[in-house]
Order: sequence, then C-alpha cells, then structure tokens
Amino acid sequence: MIGIGVTGTDTGIGKTIVSRSIVAALRGSFARVAAMKPVESGGTEDAESLWRATGMVYPMERVGPVSLAEPLAPLVAARRANTPVDLGVIDDAFERLCADSDAIIVEGAGGLLVPITEDESYATLFRRWRLDLVIVAPNRLGTVNHTLLTVRAAREFGIRIRAVVLNTITDQPDGMPERTNLGLLRELLPNIRVIPFAYTLAPDDASNISLTSLGLDDAP
Repeated sequence: MIGIGVTGTDTGIGKTIVSRSIVAALRGSFARVAAMKPVESGGTEDAESLWRATGMVYPMERVGPVSLAEPLAPLVAARRANTPVDLGVIDDAFERLCADSDAIIVEGAGGLLVPITEDESYATLFRRWRLDLVIVAPNRLGTVNHTLLTVRAAREFGIRIRAVVLNTITDQPDGMPERTNLGLLRELLPNIRVIPFAYTLAPDDASNISLTSLGLDDAP
C-alpha cells in the first residue's frame, strides 16, 4: 500500500495540481488509486477535483469527508461554524479508502502545521496515518526559507519526506529567484529529491511527474 501526504509551504501554490499529477502517474501502474482532502475550507472544489482525477469511483463523502464554508484555517472555520471537526469521520473515510485501493494521495490544506483541531494538525494526521510526504513549494522569491522550515517541521514529527516539488506557478518569464531556487534547494537538501514542476494547464497528464522522481517506480 502506497500512502502519500501532500502539503505545501503556503496556500494557493498548486497542491491540488501536483496531487492530481501524482494520481495520474500512479494510475499508470496501479489499478486502484484513491485520493482524499480530509478537511476543506471554503467549499469542495479541491475534493471534487481529486475525485475526478481518480475516475470518480470512490464516494465523495470519503474523498472530502469534512467541508467548511469559510476559507480559513480549519480550526478557525470550524469554530466560527460551531461545528468541531470530527476526527472519527476523517479516520473512517481514510480507512475505507485504503481498504479499497492500492495507493492513496492525501492532500492537506495550507501548510504542514495548519491546525485541524486544538490538538491535531496535518503533521500529526500524516504521522498517525503513516504517510510519506511530498512538499509543494512555489518557485518564487521566499520559497527557500519556507521550504527549509517545512522540511525541518516534517523531520521533527518523524515524517519521511519523499520529495520537494518546486512548482512553477506562472507562465511569465523567470527572474533570478526562479532561476536559482532549484539548484540552491538541491544543495541545501542533499538527501531529498527536489523536482522541478513546469507550469501546466493539464494536471492529469501523467508525464507531469514520474514515479521514478518520487522513488516509487519499484514500490510494491
């Protein structure tokens, strides 16, 4: 069973696109690939996108078990809605998806330490579910610091990091930060795969990311 958690160094930097690309790559090798957005704030757009990427074969209530109306950190959105996030519902959805799949991609919200409840963040959730981690970082000024902080947090929680995906978030010409981020991150993170991810409007193209780049080409 392959389990991957996808987190970001920030919000709105392409986690869903990268997650869908990983799903597409996995579907080329595995018959049953599930995806999940445990808690989504501000609607169900990401969960529905993941549901479509997996072929719409899994019930939406498992792909996106908790939806909160306001686009805020889950803990804040849940408090404002007076509906605490039920971790039992999330755990049950995850377990049912795992029982019916060979691989699962779980997309977080925002960054790794975003609070879901007073005691649970995506870091504690991914650790409890024993997921490997893919960190999505936008290729722009400031990403080196944010990426290093996320890597440090993941290591402190004992989460195995599969890769950092340096995502091109615009079709505009690269500036100096965009041209130097990849090399610097590879230098500073010698034991972690740092993968460039081109700007794309076709997230379900399996060529966008490879299982080899994630170290999954020989996974059982």
